[in-house]
Amino acid sequence: MSDTQARSAKAGRAAGSAGMAGSAAAESIETLRTEVPASVVDLFDKTLARTKDMHEKMATMLENSTEAFGEAFSCAKRGTSEYRVKLMEIARQNANATFDLAREAFEVKSLPQLFELALAHQRKRLELAAAQLKEISALTQKVVSETAEPIRSGMAEPFRQAS
Repeated sequence: MSDTQARSAKAGRAAGSAGMAGSAAAESIETLRTEVPASVVDLFDKTLARTKDMHEKMATMLENSTEAFGEAFSCAKRGTSEYRVKLMEIARQNANATFDLAREAFEVKSLPQLFELALAHQRKRLELAAAQLKEISALTQKVVSETAEPIRSGMAEPFRQAS
């Protein structure tokens, strides 16, 4: 036999033994698959079904939570702009009161009148500051409750659905 014929004969025997080994491995895998108890398969199927169900519930909860937080951020943004407008209004009132005091102080003719004017202005400023503080406090409570409401309602519903 020539070298080439000997090599091809060896390759044919190797391929035949590899084919036998491959079919033997396939048979042993089939044997293993059929040897898994039905109870394990049932347990696996139930676990898979529960996992899919929990995944769907969690996805729904996350979607609702995302919507709730989006609404909360929108409310917070509106509240921030309302708060900013209120602070600008208060700053304008305070500036106007200070300019009024300066104008009236230049019209005063004596020192006792200046002291009376200053005391009256301080009294008025304290009353105005108390009123402004009440307005800011009420606005803050309103913004906080409006911002928290979408989170409270948006988070309660998904948890009720999940349970």
